[in-house]
Amino acid sequence: MEQVALKVPQIFNSDIELATRAALILSSMEGEKFDIDELVLLDYALLYSSEFNGPSNLHPPVPNHLAEIAQRRELLPNSLLFFLKKGLINVHYDENGKSFSANENTNSFVSCLSKDYFIKIWERLSWLSNQADKIKRTPISELRNGVFDTNDN
Repeated sequence: MEQVALKVPQIFNSDIELATRAALILSSMEGEKFDIDELVLLDYALLYSSEFNGPSNLHPPVPNHLAEIAQRRELLPNSLLFFLKKGLINVHYDENGKSFSANENTNSFVSCLSKDYFIKIWERLSWLSNQADKIKRTPISELRNGVFDTNDN
């Protein structure tokens, strides 16, 4: 008898979940372009904002959650591709490589997100927008040591 391989659905950090959070980030920083690595770090900061001296964490801290950065880096390209195919985000190519930005459809899509989880995300996006440049420059080694100074320019 032939065995059938079943693909187990990914419950956390699915393509839709990652792409939706990326769309929220891009929409909140309209006009900005971010590469994959920047989006991964901004998404991590959005979820674990208290580690960046921000609001309380959106997700509970689990042991070794810093490893989520590597997992997101692996999963986010397919997530973004899914939203690109739907016209929900834009991609740009220039001398710095590939970057992503919001478009009119991004804003229409995210404006429909009203569940408690997304309300909590919206509450953190203003903080994230103000800290984005600093967060993007934060070495992962600093995160591992729990060091993040929002006053440092």
